[in-house]
Amino acid sequence: MPQSLILGYGVVFDEAGRVLLLRRRPGEALWPGAWWLPGDVTPLSEEPDDTVPRIFAHLLRQRVAAAYAHTVYGPEPSTDRHTIHNAYLVTVESSLDGAPDDESNPFDAMEWWDLPAAVAELPEPQAELLGTIAERLEQGWTFEDDAGLDDLFERLETPELAAQPDAAAQLAPRLEALVSLALCAALNQDAALERRLQSARDLGWSQAELQRAIDLGRQASHGRQPA
Repeated sequence: MPQSLILGYGVVFDEAGRVLLLRRRPGEALWPGAWWLPGDVTPLSEEPDDTVPRIFAHLLRQRVAAAYAHTVYGPEPSTDRHTIHNAYLVTVESSLDGAPDDESNPFDAMEWWDLPAAVAELPEPQAELLGTIAERLEQGWTFEDDAGLDDLFERLETPELAAQPDAAAQLAPRLEALVSLALCAALNQDAALERRLQSARDLGWSQAELQRAIDLGRQASHGRQPA
């Protein structure tokens, strides 16, 4: 089976609401000549959360804050490898000294695009990422404030929950559904994944929480330390 790829992208908007896209060089192995969100493959030696800050520092000479936003999955066209596409909403914090490293730059052009045109132009996984993030921003999501799994499990240790046996009993099946979802993702049981997703939704988990469980499972399946 072809090896899976994990990729990370940064989504950054200007004051006019346009999104930054970069064009892949024609000779690149992945999506040659295509317009991309600023991004790269996450190497095995790197945590997924570190890919986008590295790309912006290395190629654009910018120090950024990157808030996890969404993940989608799909095949890579040239090899049909399974790909995991992680998107982060980017805020530029400062400019770094020095010039971009053109010799290791897989991109040959940079432009700001109107959102509908960018969604229409990007490869399908990135278009889905960008469209989802745009919809969530319109709905008022603040990605930095979304609860992760660490926050959720910490609730089990709070005195308030310990004093409410009924609440703890209700939380047990919810946690079981979330763990089952992560396990399906880790074992690449795609046929069962949608059923587990629906079960967890029915128990009240949000989409952001469900996606986090899937991400942890995918990371575990590739021998990564969960972020």
